[in-house]
Amino acid sequence: MLKKFLFIFHVLLLLLIPLNVFGKADTVNIITTLTGNEDIGPLGLIGGIFFDENKKRLYVSDSSNRRILAYDSEFKYLSALQPGGDLDYPAGLVRGSNGRFIVVEPSKKGVLTIDIKRKSVKLLDFSNVPEGDTFYPGNMTIDSADNIYIIDRANSRVLLFNSNLRFKREVLRENTTSISDIKVDKQGNIYTLSTIEGLVRKYDGSGKKILEFGKRGKGKDEFGFPVSLAVDQKGLIYVVDQHKSKILVFDKRGKFLFAFSRLGWREGRLAFPSFIFINNSGTIFVVDRGNSRISIFK
Repeated sequence: MLKKFLFIFHVLLLLLIPLNVFGKADTVNIITTLTGNEDIGPLGLIGGIFFDENKKRLYVSDSSNRRILAYDSEFKYLSALQPGGDLDYPAGLVRGSNGRFIVVEPSKKGVLTIDIKRKSVKLLDFSNVPEGDTFYPGNMTIDSADNIYIIDRANSRVLLFNSNLRFKREVLRENTTSISDIKVDKQGNIYTLSTIEGLVRKYDGSGKKILEFGKRGKGKDEFGFPVSLAVDQKGLIYVVDQHKSKILVFDKRGKFLFAFSRLGWREGRLAFPSFIFINNSGTIFVVDRGNSRISIFK
């Protein structure tokens, strides 16, 4: 009788243990969502997100409304940057330690540099880039030294510009249809995503490939239509699957761990997400395109 009681007690104890002890998707929880308000009206099509670790500010490129929105560390709206008619359709963006914004402008087939202090808006100079006449900008990222990595979708390559916004070198070139997204981790490793191939690739700082994983399919560890990726401080790799309306999480070796969220309109659910960014404290920002909002997870 005592053995039976102890068995039942242990089973109940296991059931009471939180799922996050085992590393399940319950380790990721929704914090809040950002939508429009009385000051800014409804959000349009969101092109990109960037969290400035120095200023503790969140910046969002609202492509439809030709503006960059700023939020504080508590995600309260602060201001909107609308530099005249210079922003046509702002997409991806980063912000350097000097406060200068770098913004992808697909309509101009170029990249804008916005210096608020000097009140200047200029196109990034691509004159020294080989095959620069066929350049078409995609997503970009920035490292701790303010080096900027820009996807050239026309040539399936990644271009590196230094902190002075001068072209440095072609970091890598992939024999693929296109590179969809790019991120750099704290060690300087480069991660790229190919939507068409359903592949994540990892390179060292010199451009040597050190990891490749993923495939298209319906399995829980396979991609339906991957569009964006991010890497957290632990080296975990997060991939946005737009068709599954999920975020798939992999370890640093490319092994599938879990997925979180699903299709829906309630807070915490996603509808055709398009971009992901993770800051140094592990806050996860997801562009929830189908719901016209930004979902923030922890």
